[in-house]
Amino acid sequence: MRAFQSYASLEHYIGRRLLALLAALALTDIAIVLSASLSTALMSTASGADVVRARALEILNDEGQPVLVATADERQNGVLWVGAGKGRGGVSLSLDAAGHGLLVVNAASGAPLVSVVSSDQEGGALQVYSAAGEQLAYLGASETGSGHLALRSAAGNLLVTAGEDEGSGLLMANNAAGVNIFLAGADSSQNGGLLINSHTGDNLIYAGAGAGGNGGLHVNAAHGTHLVFLGADGQRNGAVGIWDRNGAGRVLQK
Repeated sequence: MRAFQSYASLEHYIGRRLLALLAALALTDIAIVLSASLSTALMSTASGADVVRARALEILNDEGQPVLVATADERQNGVLWVGAGKGRGGVSLSLDAAGHGLLVVNAASGAPLVSVVSSDQEGGALQVYSAAGEQLAYLGASETGSGHLALRSAAGNLLVTAGEDEGSGLLMANNAAGVNIFLAGADSSQNGGLLINSHTGDNLIYAGAGAGGNGGLHVNAAHGTHLVFLGADGQRNGAVGIWDRNGAGRVLQK
């Protein structure tokens, strides 16, 4: 069984230049800009509604600080930013170079904490980040187009992943060091299997189906030595096997 990784990252969908643009706009000291240097017009549509056309629009609070900015980025895509006074925090709505939507929620410090993105190759994704910029959670599509969930520790180690593995469901949990300690999924024959491992990754317990589809429980020693088997044999009869640490033992069959 194979686990997979989350495939989206914030920098993949929004560049540092766009974040810098939004920060600069948030600090601009202008009351309401309707770009006097460029044409501004009121024009009537077929329905009779008025449309305001401008290069940029800013809304200020009572202290003269911009709290809403609507403009175009350097790629001439639309950008909408809503924030608190003095440029603290904010929510930005924008597009990447390919025209995919991006929603970013920032902390008061300006660090991005939550992003919602879309992609033609992978689909949509929701990502949660720590204040230090580490990705903590990913919920969205994998590179194969299937649903995928990944949870990480503050150190960046993968703790939990759930999704598809070669067409079947997979649930995997790791310890703080990133070592796999639990896995539930399907084997190569698409039969269910459950593994419980030690803190070093050695398999201690396996429960699942054998090649013939019969259930079985295997118990191993710390270094992988097979000790106990409880299940069915190839003729679907009950079987119990017990071995010592040197591999000596026998299987009892009914």
